[in-house]
Amino acid sequence: MKISKLSILFLALTINLGLLAQESQRVTAPVKEAAVFHKGAKLTHTTTVTVQKGVNTITIEGLSPIIDQKSIMIKASKGVFVSSFEFSVDYLSAPKTENVKVKKWQDSIEVCRTAIAKIKTDNKIKSELLSFLKKGIEKNVSGSESGLGMEELVKNMDYYQTKALQLETEIAANYEKINQYETTLARLRNQTEQEEVKNIKTSGILELTLSAALAGTTELTVSYFTTAAGWTPFYDMTITSMDQPIKIAGKANVFQTTGLDWNKVKLTLSTAMPGQTKVAPLFSTWFLNYITPYYGGYAEGASNSYSYQGSISLNTVSDQVSYRGNKKTEEASPVPKSDIPVTYPLYFVDGREVAMREALSIDLNSIKSREELSANDATARYGSRASGGAVLITTKSMEDYIQQSDDHLNTQYNIEIPYTIPGNGKGQTIDLQTKETNAKYKYYCAPKLNSETFLLADIEDWEKLALLSAYANITYDGTYLGQTFINAGSTEKVLTLTLGTEPRVSVKREKLVDYSSIKVLGSDTKVLLTYRITVKNNQTKKINFVLKEQYPISKLKEIEVELLPETTTPTFNKQDIGVLTWEMELNAGETKTFTVSYSVKYPKDKNINLE
Repeated sequence: MKISKLSILFLALTINLGLLAQESQRVTAPVKEAAVFHKGAKLTHTTTVTVQKGVNTITIEGLSPIIDQKSIMIKASKGVFVSSFEFSVDYLSAPKTENVKVKKWQDSIEVCRTAIAKIKTDNKIKSELLSFLKKGIEKNVSGSESGLGMEELVKNMDYYQTKALQLETEIAANYEKINQYETTLARLRNQTEQEEVKNIKTSGILELTLSAALAGTTELTVSYFTTAAGWTPFYDMTITSMDQPIKIAGKANVFQTTGLDWNKVKLTLSTAMPGQTKVAPLFSTWFLNYITPYYGGYAEGASNSYSYQGSISLNTVSDQVSYRGNKKTEEASPVPKSDIPVTYPLYFVDGREVAMREALSIDLNSIKSREELSANDATARYGSRASGGAVLITTKSMEDYIQQSDDHLNTQYNIEIPYTIPGNGKGQTIDLQTKETNAKYKYYCAPKLNSETFLLADIEDWEKLALLSAYANITYDGTYLGQTFINAGSTEKVLTLTLGTEPRVSVKREKLVDYSSIKVLGSDTKVLLTYRITVKNNQTKKINFVLKEQYPISKLKEIEVELLPETTTPTFNKQDIGVLTWEMELNAGETKTFTVSYSVKYPKDKNINLE
């Protein structure tokens, strides 16, 4: 049986089409979720692909090039499973998304360079003309044996002065233009370098082999860990007055340089520390032995307002609100005709009266509470114009979109609204939850260390606030005081915050010479030291004040220290080792004096530090 050329051609075409069908299908998977840790982030990409029955090869583009390959996880739906995968970085392909800002700045840089080159060329020509002018004048003046007449000489001098001044002025103006262009050029370069922190020159690629029992579509989910992201917490502490609770607003500074822009992703912030292998310690046998002292030297070692980008899917409330009225409007569905006259209710959103159209366009997901007032209640509150009743709508604040969860190892903040985090490494500030707590205030001074008086806030049961270790910006009575640090790992029962200094509470520490002395007793020297501390409250109100003073403690038997109670002001609380503490109330304008006296005896052939 002969096979015709047409049959052979058809068979070859069928084989080629089959081979084409087996070629890798290239798709892009955008970032949908980002779980950000203090150091690193887990990114989740999703995409939908069409698969044929049997083996399929898929290439997923648009992944971060900075990936811990051991963390890659791939899931497929509808009975499709992943046979194998391989991750690589594409260094050759052009960036899929062009940075418009960088392109604009690079064009401006090129314009500046061209302008500078033209001006330098112009200056070179003008300098040569100035040189030719000077040589020409010299030749005219000295070229004739009899010399130039006075009239000709004056003409030459005038021409030289006019032309030379013109050229010199133009050259100076050109240098000024060059300086301006170079200043602009430096700014453009700095801005470009800052924006080019985004790693868009390379891209991560994932080659997948999928096996499908049937042809159809499947959803691929790819997740992995990257080190090119992170977040740091901080707080804004607002103190209105000492009789009001402290407002502690938690915030997060989120940054990433993964080579991708996270557009409208579901964001989760976590305090977990992934990627660290830890093993619980176990004791080994402790053997005692002699040690040899080492007398060698040693080397000393060197030692974010909320900006939301994104969109929310809007679901109007028009189908869930009952309308009353006899007037046809664009917002309301037609109502049955009735002989009973009714009016529409007033609408208030967060205490502000708004039009019904605006109230009904609010996204259901952004409503925190909704209250309907009867005609009588509404009239009593808003007057006769509310005879149709009133609807009070309260919208969610940022903290209503954040769900905080705690487990044995970490704290998570799940944010319901989508976020956009650019990949330029700049910190994006995100508002977290705001908490309130009461505090006890006191003034504190340790004049031996610092003669300034500090205002402190003591917060009891502070562990209930679930704070993180972070810096806090403190604002008191509308004035920014500075920063303090919250140590969430502290074992203290009371969290003490330093709010700032108070110059109106003055403290003076002075040595009393008449009550201090140095005596030699046999082989010992005995030193007597006495200090007086004066405290004055120059405020117009009573305050709680804590004063601390230090005296030395001996670690050697031959050095004896004695605190002299007869000349030391007694304390009324438990005394710390080497520290005296006085707690008191100071009335407005009141002054109090305290003395500390102690003696130190030590061998006279030794020197010790007594200051």
